[in-house]
Amino acid sequence: METINLTVSGMTCGACVKHVEKAINSIAGVQKVEVDLASGAVKVEGNVSQHVKEMIEALEGDGYLAQVSTDVSSKAKIGSCKSGSSCCCN
Repeated sequence: METINLTVSGMTCGACVKHVEKAINSIAGVQKVEVDLASGAVKVEGNVSQHVKEMIEALEGDGYLAQVSTDVSSKAKIGSCKSGSSCCCN
């Protein structure tokens, strides 16, 4: 299993998180998606390395800017928006 970390901007609430999860889950090979609303970090697991462009295009099609994360610390940021950060959904 591979892990790809993305940075997604434009998410403002829990509904955005659901849209991002749905867009990424529609891509072949995706087995797990974790979205951190506060940081914009998205962790994607599965057989996904060949589908990164498709993921980014799916997100951009839904109105979110996305790129592969170059921040190695983004792995530690993945969690729930209820984990102490503030969001409009709480």
